[in-house]
Amino acid sequence: MGSLGRSMGMAVAITMFLFSLWMYQRSGDWVALVFAIGSLGYGVFFFTRRGAGE
Repeated sequence: MGSLGRSMGMAVAITMFLFSLWMYQRSGDWVALVFAIGSLGYGVFFFTRRGAGE
């Protein structure tokens, strides 16, 4: 995975995580909390991947 792809993945995962937390705070819906946990998992995945050529 290239560094651009890793950076984009991290940005999307962080955005999804923050949006899900915001929705959970507004609605208290457990589904938003599940999406926040899933987004956190994606963030960890992209954070631990090595860039191309590393």
